[in-house]
Amino acid sequence: MYLLCLDYKNAKLNGSGQFPLRRTQTSITKWTLLDTNDRSLELLRLILTSFNSPGHLKRIPFSFNKLVGDGTEPLLTMNLRALHASTDKHNGRNPVVTGGSQISTSGTIQKPSQTWGKHFFQEFAIRNPKDRANPERDFILAYGDDFAVPRGDDAFDFRDAFFRNRRYHSLFSPAVSLTDPVAFLALLFFRGGKHKRLAPWHILNRICQLMDNYGVLNVRHWLQTPATAEQEWNALPGWLTKPFTLLLDAVRHTLDAFPKVGTPADIPGLILLHQSSRCCTDNFFPIFLTLMDELFPNMQFIMTVPKEKQHLIPKGLLGKNLSLPSLQIEAPRHSIVRKNVDVLLIDVDSHMPNLALMKLSRYFKQQGRDVMLARGVNRISSAREIYASCVFSSLPSSEKIRKLKKFYGDSLQLGGSGVDVQKRLPEEIEALPSDYGFYPELDDRAIGFLSRGCPLHCPFCIVPLKEGKPRQVSDLQTLLENDRRSKLILLDDNILSLPHADQLLEEMVSRNIRVNFTQTLDWRFVDRDRAALLRRVRCCNTRFTRSNYYFSLNDNRHLDLVREKYEMFGFSSRDNVEFVCMYGFNTTLAEDIQRFRFLRSLHGAYVFTQDYQPVPGGPPPTIDHFFEGDPDRLIEELIRILFTQNMKSMEKYYRWVSRKYAETFGKLHMSLVDTIFRYNQRHLKGHYIDTMAGLRNESAV
Repeated sequence: MYLLCLDYKNAKLNGSGQFPLRRTQTSITKWTLLDTNDRSLELLRLILTSFNSPGHLKRIPFSFNKLVGDGTEPLLTMNLRALHASTDKHNGRNPVVTGGSQISTSGTIQKPSQTWGKHFFQEFAIRNPKDRANPERDFILAYGDDFAVPRGDDAFDFRDAFFRNRRYHSLFSPAVSLTDPVAFLALLFFRGGKHKRLAPWHILNRICQLMDNYGVLNVRHWLQTPATAEQEWNALPGWLTKPFTLLLDAVRHTLDAFPKVGTPADIPGLILLHQSSRCCTDNFFPIFLTLMDELFPNMQFIMTVPKEKQHLIPKGLLGKNLSLPSLQIEAPRHSIVRKNVDVLLIDVDSHMPNLALMKLSRYFKQQGRDVMLARGVNRISSAREIYASCVFSSLPSSEKIRKLKKFYGDSLQLGGSGVDVQKRLPEEIEALPSDYGFYPELDDRAIGFLSRGCPLHCPFCIVPLKEGKPRQVSDLQTLLENDRRSKLILLDDNILSLPHADQLLEEMVSRNIRVNFTQTLDWRFVDRDRAALLRRVRCCNTRFTRSNYYFSLNDNRHLDLVREKYEMFGFSSRDNVEFVCMYGFNTTLAEDIQRFRFLRSLHGAYVFTQDYQPVPGGPPPTIDHFFEGDPDRLIEELIRILFTQNMKSMEKYYRWVSRKYAETFGKLHMSLVDTIFRYNQRHLKGHYIDTMAGLRNESAV
């Protein structure tokens, strides 16, 4: 994000006016210099007010009515900024957007009216500020002329939902502390220097290189075997500690804001510096500006420098430019498409290619008709016939169906297990070969059923109701299209329950095909001979990039028998044995923990957790006694069970338990919350806490 222009009305010192940044159609100045005075400081604060929501501004330690001019009129600020697709969330339309704030004479902060934006930025045809991007994604840092150098007061735990305010507190109050430099250096040494994680390594390497290049310090040993962060910090010369604290704070917030970016120092954004020369010696000030310039090559800077020190600014710095994102106008997602469509087939929620739609496509194409595939919620007003397939009965899928029904009305024909478990394709369509051109991403993979049905009657399962007893419905020659395909995604409900299952497995071995048993293998139909046979089958994951075996373990019955049959296979960690574990149906927390601990004891096994979703007419969950016993002790046991693979799936279960705990006890289990956010989406932790895992209204935060 880059600031293009600021408009303001009724500011205390600046009155009403506009602050444009020097730019062309394709570039904008990287460094903008202002004289050091009260009007310039107010201007920097006006920029920040235009970028922040009322909720964020209210938590800054500053009386914002000090910015409001005389009279009864409010202060209005409006910014114009350019978004970058790589870092800013925007919908693909014009990357130039607006944002602003309105502050009354009493200090009340609110969003400006939608009509106020009509009077500004006419060259971009911006009509109102409702097209603002998410303010949490606008990356802006700001530093005042003084700040505290903290020690030991920054735990990096993100429990504060408004931690972003710390990025610019010092511009409003000199008493505000920045990031604890010793704590952050320790984190960089551990993650970057020791474990070579990409983003921290990128940051640490660039700091070391720049400090060496400009003769500040030789700290390249930080990349290998540094002493403790405390010792390294104490070894720094005193004149360097304050500017280096500012630099490390900027680095820390950049790393926090973009945790999934490999080179976070390269992201675009805006940094405001007010009298940063005061934290530097005259000799170091030009080096400090050069370090900031090269450490953040794509960052936009606006700084105030006293006239008597402006000669210290490095030559050429103020002449640097940044490239602006190109103007790209695209149709918004889910917009109404004006196109003549004969047959529209909608894949509502499939996680993989939808077999029913592939057969419908073949049927209509054989009639000479044009067929179009759409995914999710797609509104095409000209479609003559519309067929939608919904696999899941979850709330998101139900909402998609509601939107489709609202748009298409009676023209929409619905099918799939998510809406009707007994509705089937006509036999003549079911018998047709699949249209693989419908899902080109399948490439050389086949998909389909060799058999349907299951002899067991698990209470949560729709297969006996929908498919009946097991029976063979196709053969390998047909599914593989006469050997044109060598990989098979097998959708069978329970292939091992077929009386002649071994014959099909032997054929897979003889054909040397790779098979993905995506619906899992039933260990209840495994003996020693069949285990040996399955080991000869080239069992793979869905993408066929590695070996993978899939089983299910939905309760705690017969665990000793499961272990016995598991050992028949002689698995190693390279075999990637995944157990699908359903939760939220009829087990307690204690039983879930027993199941996870058992699987952790099986060599090479790991877990894929799956939330129980009742199908239409299916049994409701029975988990009223889920937390029976000592839930706090049990949760502590739970978070100590670690799998070497797929802990992201366990995180999904942690979130479910956390929400259930909050619903049951009216509070969060903080050890569980800390575990959930230990590695992923740490910046959302405070919001999660303040909204009680999403149970409390966000507007109240």
